[in-house]
Amino acid sequence: MTASRATYGGGRALTFGAEGLREGIVWLAVASSFFVMFEPAPYDLLFILAIAVFAATGLSLPRTLLPFVLLVILYQLGAVLTLTLVYDRADTQKWTTVGIFLSGTGVFYSLLLAERTEIRARLIANAWVIAGAIGGGLAIVGYFHLAPFADSLLIYGRAKATFKDPNVYAPYLIFPALVLIQRLYSVELKKSLFVLLPLGLIMSGVFLSFSRGSWGHLIGSAAIMTVLTILAAPTPARRARILLICGAAALGAALLIAVLLTLPSVSSLFAERASLEQNYDVGRYGRFGRHAAGFQLALERPFGIGIFQFAKLFGADVHNTYLNAFMSYGWLGGLALPTLVIVTFVFAGRTILVPTPWRPIFICAFSTWSVLMMEAWVIDVDHWRHQWALLGMTWGFIAATIAHQRRADGAASARMPRAAG
Repeated sequence: MTASRATYGGGRALTFGAEGLREGIVWLAVASSFFVMFEPAPYDLLFILAIAVFAATGLSLPRTLLPFVLLVILYQLGAVLTLTLVYDRADTQKWTTVGIFLSGTGVFYSLLLAERTEIRARLIANAWVIAGAIGGGLAIVGYFHLAPFADSLLIYGRAKATFKDPNVYAPYLIFPALVLIQRLYSVELKKSLFVLLPLGLIMSGVFLSFSRGSWGHLIGSAAIMTVLTILAAPTPARRARILLICGAAALGAALLIAVLLTLPSVSSLFAERASLEQNYDVGRYGRFGRHAAGFQLALERPFGIGIFQFAKLFGADVHNTYLNAFMSYGWLGGLALPTLVIVTFVFAGRTILVPTPWRPIFICAFSTWSVLMMEAWVIDVDHWRHQWALLGMTWGFIAATIAHQRRADGAASARMPRAAG
């Protein structure tokens, strides 16, 4: 009896056992992504291993992904060119290397999901849900001092779990939150507890981070996901069910927040963080004032000013991904990034509602990434692992969906009777 085999990019044939092994490395990498207190994190090391294994055993590049790969290369080329301005300064080489690696993980996600899309999409989503639930649980442990190491899970009284920054930790939780919310829309009532428990942990983590941007990110992404899920629903009854559950979920979230706000320490920090204006945002030298001055400077510097130099000129970091692209990647990177964002929106908009087995996770990934890139106007997401993961996933889904459409069109054409000669 011979082992089952499958053929992948490069013409190599793999047994399904070998396929399970290399996909298992990816699952483990994503499942470990909640722990990034030091660099390289386990996620980084496992992804280096995964990339090496897939490169050795076969990974194809669909033509549909060429625009994405080209724009990523141009973006990172801008970083390398601008590095020449500050090559001898501390940590600049490391920063550029890390950026190239993270963008490489994004390309890897896209190549990965272009094949065996349904299986790999579920693998990644389930691993991320597990990691998110663990991260949310650690936020609760830290904030309410339920363990001796609780203080290491906080910074300035805000939950960060095993991240370095609550403003990075909370956005990381948005994608698994959307996956679970979306599952609530279709799961049977008796099984909903298995969804509500991890969702409650993740939502608590987002709230206890006291990240204003992440609160808005969750609401905005959940709204986009819900609208797209309704548009994709096959029947009016299913749409009505989604709306009903959406209302119940919103009520449940409000009750959870209300319970947390009964705690004095939570309510006081919430009142402080909920203010629309913070003292570091406004004024001539506030965040938005620096943005205006930075964009004016960008017009004068085709090669940018170099990594880490913005803070030396303006007294604080950029906190704007698009401005940082011009400052740290020059005009080449500064133009490549918004072009990549626009092209991604266009391609995703054309494919996201095509009926496919992976459409639900496609919707969750794109809904999370799209709002994240809006939030990128007020925070620098360039070196966030999950930003590149979500972008790469989106492009993998785009490529798989276009291939799916072509196969369906080809099958339909083959079934059409030929006209009489």
